[in-house]
Amino acid sequence: MQGGHFQGGLVVQRGQDRRKSFGEHRLAVPRILAQYLGMADSSRRRAILLARLSDNREDVDLTDEGIPSGLDDQLRRMQDKADQLGWDVWKVIKNPRLSAYKRRKITLPDGRREYRVFRPDLREALADLAGGRANALLCLDLDRAFRDPKDLQDLIDVVDHSPHDIVVESVTGSLHMEKGRDNFDAEIRVLVANKASRDTARRVAAARERQALNGQYGGGKRPFGFCSGPPKTVPDGGRTGDAVCAWHGGRDCRSGITPIKTETDVIADCSHRLLQGVSLRALAAELRGKSVPTVTGAKWSAETLRDVLLRPRNAGLIVYRGEILEGVSAPWEPIVQRETFEAVRALLTDPARETAPGAPPRWTGSGIYRCGLCTPPGSETEKPVTCHVTRGGTNPRYTCREYSHVARNAYRTDEVVFAHVMYAITHPRAYELLAPAAPDVDVAVLRTEKATIRKTLERMAEDEVVGLRTRAQVLAATRKANARISEIDELLNVTVTEDPLAEVVNAVDPVKVWKDMPLANRRIIVDRLCTVTILSARSGRRFDVSSVRVDPKHSLGATPPGFQAAIG
Repeated sequence: MQGGHFQGGLVVQRGQDRRKSFGEHRLAVPRILAQYLGMADSSRRRAILLARLSDNREDVDLTDEGIPSGLDDQLRRMQDKADQLGWDVWKVIKNPRLSAYKRRKITLPDGRREYRVFRPDLREALADLAGGRANALLCLDLDRAFRDPKDLQDLIDVVDHSPHDIVVESVTGSLHMEKGRDNFDAEIRVLVANKASRDTARRVAAARERQALNGQYGGGKRPFGFCSGPPKTVPDGGRTGDAVCAWHGGRDCRSGITPIKTETDVIADCSHRLLQGVSLRALAAELRGKSVPTVTGAKWSAETLRDVLLRPRNAGLIVYRGEILEGVSAPWEPIVQRETFEAVRALLTDPARETAPGAPPRWTGSGIYRCGLCTPPGSETEKPVTCHVTRGGTNPRYTCREYSHVARNAYRTDEVVFAHVMYAITHPRAYELLAPAAPDVDVAVLRTEKATIRKTLERMAEDEVVGLRTRAQVLAATRKANARISEIDELLNVTVTEDPLAEVVNAVDPVKVWKDMPLANRRIIVDRLCTVTILSARSGRRFDVSSVRVDPKHSLGATPPGFQAAIG
């Protein structure tokens, strides 16, 4: 919620640090100063101006203060009316982004939770009126101030039961209220306005449903991966042909539908690498390092990337009210396969998924290489004590994370480990390193079976409502159905998860691919191929190669002596 109020000669807009002088709204500065100095005419009413604009579009014309021009116009007209009535403006409350119709669950002063229209601007005005700080309320129109009968009734109660005289007026004359006056006309007007809002909400919902069923884009902020189309308006004096899409340079683009290849490549790459084991933090850090922009221009974070990868539109799916519309084709090409998206969603929404705070590792062995004193070679443990990188002088060193009692030069340690990796990926039998091939499954058949199971569960739930099935029957069937759906998901996920080693093992030049590979993928391969343990070193100034023990996790054997020197 954004809004503002005026007190002490300033109009303050909530949520921003901007202020506007009273004179810019034609409020008489000498009269206000006299009022606050106790010299104002006590017979003049102290009025609150209540302005609201519910338009949520991003292209609303703004004043220099950042307020929609329609709201600025409201304030000007209300000030003119206050001058006509001979009222002193005591406070201005303005909200450029606030609905007077939409409800949400809020906590009432007595602690009860009810669905009410969220109107902090109105609550502020009612509190000032009830407390006697102001004795008049002025709005542009009843329709601008009220769309909910409960809100109007709250104002009626304050006016009727306050010990002091209160007057409510509007610029258009649609609202006039004072103690003892019949407010039937205002109540009827609010009911009519409320019905109009309900009718509009139904039409908008129906239109969005038609768009979804027809595979059309519903509008809004452009989604990452798709352009917003050519500008809808042409600058004064400009030509239509000059107003082109900022991403494609033409006027044939469709907002939210025409893809931006550089962005869709990011989505596809991050989806596949996430399934290979790369963390969201590492992927987001790479995007920041490459200066890949987000839609809003903010820096990439794990949370932002997660939201992008969880969008069903990545798989060419249409969503309406949070549900995927099966059988509805999107007007854009899928960025990833349906199975890839489902696997990503299952991974990112898994309740058992563990996330670590902080920045992603910047060294290959951080959190992977073991401390040989805390976790001796051959130790069977699920949580070995690992090393992280610290700086001793100018040289980074791998140091025991718990006790800092082993320390090895990070560059030289990685050289030893990389030599083992080079040996494995260039071995004549390197193909043995690859994971077993995915089972040959009929994706279409499994997907159809999954959809059929879900529809059957829905029918059984309906049968329970009408008494054709018992709850115990439905629960038992649901357990078996969910178990089968989990099996289908596992089979589908296996078909889309690529082995990270395949990229280097199948390459013409595995060494070059390894050297060009992102750090996050290197870490996965190192952890996949070997167990690295940092041991106590022999005394001496030279780096002790024997203090870095590399135990292979494959059957190709240990690195032969001199292999590191041979590959340079």
